Amino acid sequence: MAQWLGRRLWEPKVAGSNPATPTGFLISIMLKNLIKNLKKANQRLKEAIKAKPTQLNKDATLQRFEFTFELSWKAMQAYIRDQGLDCLSPKSCIREAARLGLIENPKTWLEFLEARNLIAHTYNQKMANRIYKKALKFPKEVERLLENLEG
Repeated sequence: MAQWLGRRLWEPKVAGSNPATPTGFLISIMLKNLIKNLKKANQRLKEAIKAKPTQLNKDATLQRFEFTFELSWKAMQAYIRDQGLDCLSPKSCIREAARLGLIENPKTWLEFLEARNLIAHTYNQKMANRIYKKALKFPKEVERLLENLEG
């Protein structure tokens, strides 16, 4: 294999966001795909929110909130990795995203994380209604995140 100064030609000097390296190139592609999918998911969440709040539509809204949240934190993670940094969990990614200025209020995002975590364990209608009310506020925060990711 061709060598250049003792390194393979494709080896990055430092891991990070350099698009000329395989790692940086893959992260950039992944981030672009996540942003595209996050926009679609947020649009679908908005559609569910606009629907008459029947029990079925509330359930659909919670489901869409859940996968929109997942895409949100994974987009944060990809952006953070694109900057040459790392985070492994939603909570650590939210904190790092706030530090980098991607999100304005990490406390609000941590509340969304808690709501997302409760969805899987919620059989209580009262709790589901509280999460539904929180989900109604989520698209606005996602819009701000998208603006900063694309900024």
